[in-house]
Amino acid sequence: MLLDFTSPGAIPPDPVEETRRVVNEIQTKMQALEALLENEQVKDVAGWKLLAMFYLATDRTNDLDKIEKQYKSITGSSLSAGLEQKYAKWFNRGAAINTPVVFEIPQKITAETLPDSVIIQHNDSASYSILLDFSKVQEIDNEGLKKLAKLFSSLIQKKNKPELKQIDRFITCLQNKAEANTGTRLIWDVLFAYARFRNNRETFEESAIKFATLYGISPPSWE
Repeated sequence: MLLDFTSPGAIPPDPVEETRRVVNEIQTKMQALEALLENEQVKDVAGWKLLAMFYLATDRTNDLDKIEKQYKSITGSSLSAGLEQKYAKWFNRGAAINTPVVFEIPQKITAETLPDSVIIQHNDSASYSILLDFSKVQEIDNEGLKKLAKLFSSLIQKKNKPELKQIDRFITCLQNKAEANTGTRLIWDVLFAYARFRNNRETFEESAIKFATLYGISPPSWE
């Protein structure tokens, strides 16, 4: 009788070696993906997310920082901020409880650049806070105004509201445009929603008087 130990499947593969082989293959693919994304200046976020999650899972923070800079140079927005919204507990494991998840609002606010209210509302039961950084904002389109007003309105009754960094300059700019009637009426929706969000009834009522004077119609009520 001849026993053939060379035929396929005769000896099961070593799981450790097999795992190492798979990881090496994936690593090679990820390196090729990174080169492709950078060389072709790819703006679609799907490939960047896949690459970032691989580097995060393999604890390659230097590579994660590198592709963050690459993505920002190509798109002008932050890759990690969007991921931290959805995977905050993963990104912040081991971090202090009061370490906020920072969402950097870009130079131009559009509906796509604002976080979904449902993500922020999960903060009530989470061990982290959320900070919306408005320091770079210079303009906003109509869809951005609609979503921003909706976002503020959705957070009025929330126990743990997000922190807002350097938003006063932005709100003042909106206020000036609204009062000079050089912007859209959607700006007023943002101003009223923001005043409610801040629980600032006095500011709300001052804006309501200016709105009524400007348009000759009844302003929205505080309630």
